[in-house]
Amino acid sequence: MAEQKTRTIPNGEQKATDQLLITAKAYFERGIAVVAVKQKKPLTEWAQWQTRQQTKEEFKNQPWQNADGFSVLCGTKQKNGLYIAAVDFDVKKVGEEAQAKGKQILKQLLITQIEQSPSGGQHWIYQTHAKPKTISSFHSECGLELLGEGKLCIMAPSHGYIRLNDNQPSIVSDLETELFEAMYHAGFKPQKEPNQAESWFNRKDLSGKRFTGKTPPCIEALYRGAKEGERNEHAIRLASFLVNFRKLRPDKVLEQMRKINRLNDPPLEDQELQGIVKSAVNGGYVYGCQDAFLKSNCRKDDCPIAPSSVPKMLSKEETERAERLLNQGELLDYALAYGRRRLIGEDEAIKSNFIMFCSGRTRYPVSGMISGFSGSGKNESIRAIKPLIPKEWYFEFTTSTPEAIKYLPEDFDGTLLIYEAVGVRGDSGSLSLRAIGEGESIETIYPMRNELTGKMEMGKAKTNAKNFITTSSDIDVNPDLYRRVLKHSMNHSTALTKRVMAKELRDASYPDSLRNTLGLQKELPFKEEDFQNALRMLDWKLEVIVFAPSQLLGILGLAVKREQEVALRTHVKKIINFTKTLALLNQRQRLRVVVDKLEYVVAEPSDFLKALEILRASIIETVSRIEKRQQEALALFVNADVSLNKNDVASKLKISTKTATRVLKTLAQAGYLKEEAQGKTNHYSLLQKEPNHLDLLKNIRSISSFHTESLRNWLKTVWTTGQAKGIPVSFSIGNAKPVAVDQVLQSYTSLSPHDVSSCPDVQMPSTANSGLDCQTEHDYLDKTEKSTSPSSEIEFLASKTKELTRLTADVEIETCVACGVKDRLDWLVTLFDDAWGHLCGPCGLRLSEKLNN
Repeated sequence: MAEQKTRTIPNGEQKATDQLLITAKAYFERGIAVVAVKQKKPLTEWAQWQTRQQTKEEFKNQPWQNADGFSVLCGTKQKNGLYIAAVDFDVKKVGEEAQAKGKQILKQLLITQIEQSPSGGQHWIYQTHAKPKTISSFHSECGLELLGEGKLCIMAPSHGYIRLNDNQPSIVSDLETELFEAMYHAGFKPQKEPNQAESWFNRKDLSGKRFTGKTPPCIEALYRGAKEGERNEHAIRLASFLVNFRKLRPDKVLEQMRKINRLNDPPLEDQELQGIVKSAVNGGYVYGCQDAFLKSNCRKDDCPIAPSSVPKMLSKEETERAERLLNQGELLDYALAYGRRRLIGEDEAIKSNFIMFCSGRTRYPVSGMISGFSGSGKNESIRAIKPLIPKEWYFEFTTSTPEAIKYLPEDFDGTLLIYEAVGVRGDSGSLSLRAIGEGESIETIYPMRNELTGKMEMGKAKTNAKNFITTSSDIDVNPDLYRRVLKHSMNHSTALTKRVMAKELRDASYPDSLRNTLGLQKELPFKEEDFQNALRMLDWKLEVIVFAPSQLLGILGLAVKREQEVALRTHVKKIINFTKTLALLNQRQRLRVVVDKLEYVVAEPSDFLKALEILRASIIETVSRIEKRQQEALALFVNADVSLNKNDVASKLKISTKTATRVLKTLAQAGYLKEEAQGKTNHYSLLQKEPNHLDLLKNIRSISSFHTESLRNWLKTVWTTGQAKGIPVSFSIGNAKPVAVDQVLQSYTSLSPHDVSSCPDVQMPSTANSGLDCQTEHDYLDKTEKSTSPSSEIEFLASKTKELTRLTADVEIETCVACGVKDRLDWLVTLFDDAWGHLCGPCGLRLSEKLNN
């Protein structure tokens, strides 16, 4: 057996070891956890002492014979109730400029126990009443770190460390605050440490919830590892995200952290890693979007979590471009111009979809259903404007099933896009859409297998989706959904089909690339991302005041059955909510009233009239429950003596017998037709004519006058009541400075009661325009049908024009519908009844000037 060699410890080394133990024991007796180290590395597991007191045996049983120093665990409470912490001044890994800043900051700090490290740096040791955090985010700028919770600080007389004075650690209220104040006094302005954020990524709506969505880019960057000096800061943020936001079990988090730690340069000690995870668990840390580390890796366009904070992260140039768009007050017109590039002849569908997208951000969500033949442009009406909508505002999927709705992200609170919702037939799916259609969150309980135990248990899924937009080729719609949506049928007229085909023929010779190169494509005055930012910058959570005129009660005349009358209770609310969303879209141009701490936007008559202009066809269809295909079929039954079957209807309308059967069935169920079995084929006869389509806006001036008078009375009531009760009330237009109530009242008093210059000329048909004969009667405007005088023809067109478009490519030889000249014409005019025709250059310019005036 080999003789064991022993080493005799020189007296000098023994004295140093004895002094080390004496000093270490002094710290231990104050209640501070002490860890033996050698060459700056811990010689024992120490993470457990972050959550409990170190025992006397644990202190003694450390391998002190192998130690050349000791460290104290910062952030632990002493027997006197104070916490130990240190300000670490590093001179080894930072430049001279940063060192100079650090020295200036140290001069502003309260003098305390100071020790020097082997590299020449310093530790300023303090006792603090507030539990200290570890902060390293400004290390590279001034060489300083705050060593707090979860951090070891090596102390003199460890090897290479010496005391620079005889002071004891000074007592401060909050060392973090002291350090920040010292920085400010020294002229260094750091960002406040982000742990003060109230909620993760500034999303108060996600507070306390378990996040299951996609990891944001700023957190993904932490998975790539970190260099020395940033490892702890990266680790505490990632661990806190997994523990406090993902709500993962600490052991699972530690497992992930160990994998990521291998990418660090160099890796952290496992004990330190365990301490970081425990610190995340006990501290419950949250981080906001202004956090220096997270902000440096921010990619807002790809972020699924922080969209509510996007306006705060915009650059000065981005903000200025978005502000210009908002101040112009033409967002709806811009959205329409953008949508027309992909879809023509469906202006109301484009505008309606855009407003419903916006309503999903408000207190007033509106859901919609778009129906029509396959290929009629249902999905295109959504895609035409979708690039203008912030990505975080919607969640889209195709052919939904009831099960799909269960697994929507809980944190999603916007608009659902469901293309071809034929799959939503099951009870749970229908119930989910019912709740979402009424602006309510939905929680589903369903059986699931626990991945850890293998046992079946009940799971819960909740979504905060506010509204939905869906498309359908079906004739019949789930009755439960009909009451919860505004329904719109796409135009499938022959006239529009001709226009679409003509456009395709024209565009074949001018691809978009060629148009853009030659400058033939009209440029829009905005970029998609600027438009999205403008929408984000609006305050969609404001409440809106609307003075709705009694004329709206006229839609009661559209209901045929009692069920339809009852449904009007919610339909009226949807029309008003549509109006409120329009007012919020134009909030920069609207009167704003602040009562105490509550702020309101007051809708203008133009918002209400614009809503009815956009929804005029939708209102008729939604209330009467007759869409265009059913309308055409019903028009075939001119009186009660007419009896038709599916074959008759299919032949007259040029549709399949299957479609004809479903159309007739739904009309019978709605109470319009009587169904009788005659042999193998059912015959149908007229039971109830389609209701007259009321002109709700036949007196626009009275609506404007009603609004003015109602607003004046409302303003007086709010102002006088506020004054009497000592409640502050202020008024402003958009974001302008507050104005006195007298100025607001004066502005409305000075208006003529018939001043409706800002109100659109809305026309709702007084009779149904159904059936093939009615539909094609004015497909194309014929010069011979109108006056032969070009000037009188322009007057006639100006009173009927819905849309005037200047063509960007040559068309075949056509006849001008105003003057009769035959040439390659420059303009396309569309009337309110969708009749259309071409105009020569001079006539088009005259009509354009007439419309503008």
